[in-house]
Amino acid sequence: MNLEQFKVAFGELRAKGWIESKRRGPTGVGQTLEHALGLTENNIAAPDLGTVELKAHRIGSSSLITLFTFNRKV
Repeated sequence: MNLEQFKVAFGELRAKGWIESKRRGPTGVGQTLEHALGLTENNIAAPDLGTVELKAHRIGSSSLITLFTFNRKV
C-alpha cells in the first residue's frame, strides 16, 4: 500500500467509526489499525507504507511516540 492508497483506505476506515481493539496492551491500537487497513503486522524498522511509518496512539495515554530514531545501519 502506498501513501495515496492509505489516504483513501484511512478515510473509509474513519467513516466506519469506533473499532474495538483486537489486542490488549500498548501494541493493540497499532495492530488493530494495521489489521483494519489490510496491512500485515511487522516489527521491523522498515516503513509500513513505502517511505512512511504508520503510528497509532491511544487517547489519554502517557506512552511516548518515537517519530525519529537514529539508525546506525543506514
